Amino acid sequence: MNKPATKAPVRPLRGIQNCRVLEIGIEDMAECLKQGPSTCSYALPFGYCFLCKHPRLDEIIANTKKSQISAERLN
Repeated sequence: MNKPATKAPVRPLRGIQNCRVLEIGIEDMAECLKQGPSTCSYALPFGYCFLCKHPRLDEIIANTKKSQISAERLN
């Protein structure tokens, strides 16, 4: 008797509140702005930068824009 196939457990997607990215004009990709993102499993080394391929990239882009607006208001 065979066991039914099961999917691998999904890792919790948390910790994106500190992620910041720069949109580069390519869908589902952005440049990671964090210092040393090599520990992130979604960071793809590309030349002198890292590209972000996080499944919640849209939320990260929105967080980045919000933080930029907040920083402009403080100045």
